[in-house]
Amino acid sequence: MVHAPLPVATLAVTARGKEPSELSEPVYGGYANPRGEIFLFARDGIAYRVNFKKQTLQRRPSLNPGAQARYDATEAGQIFDFGNRSFRRLSHEEIVAICAAHRFRIINISG
Repeated sequence: MVHAPLPVATLAVTARGKEPSELSEPVYGGYANPRGEIFLFARDGIAYRVNFKKQTLQRRPSLNPGAQARYDATEAGQIFDFGNRSFRRLSHEEIVAICAAHRFRIINISG
């Protein structure tokens, strides 16, 4: 995945463990799928599905090469099509607002 040289924003993430700690995760971009679900791209090609109600991030597969090429060719805030579906690349302002307004925890869902 090709990222901007600098992150757009930084997520505040609460790590669970014996002693919970605050971490930060740089965000390089993101998109909304047709159902309105939000996905954010972190370092090393990691993608997170955002659950605002539960304040969680779920690690998801990154975009496949064809979808990534469409995403990369689309201006922030605009629609890109892949397959028979339309997705919206999030604007930098939307990403900053998401990151500034929420503190998330990362969850793992097996299945």
